[in-house]
Amino acid sequence: MSIRENIEIFHQFNIEKYLSVLEKEFGSRRHPAQPGCYLIDEPGNPFYRPRQMEDHVSILGFNKVPLSDTLLQALIEHPEIIPDRAVVRWTQEQELIIETTIGDLRKLDRVDKDSQ
Repeated sequence: MSIRENIEIFHQFNIEKYLSVLEKEFGSRRHPAQPGCYLIDEPGNPFYRPRQMEDHVSILGFNKVPLSDTLLQALIEHPEIIPDRAVVRWTQEQELIIETTIGDLRKLDRVDKDSQ
């Protein structure tokens, strides 16, 4: 069985800054055997380097491993990277997992933290 997940962020942003946040705050690291790829979380969820497309940035997973929600958490916690109005679409194969704005995810994150 193949799992192919993709996160599309419909806003242009500084990919280097995003990768720096992922590395410094969330422990992302370069994939030791796959150039242009990274690992995040433990034991290491792989993802390709985010790619700037015409109207969005795409983050693609590989090796039949689902993408980590940490990839979105970094954007939620860093509003200087993308604004609230940016639309996020997460798909697995042809199935839509979520489509919302980063602002709505930030609101949910605040509610979740307040309830803890």
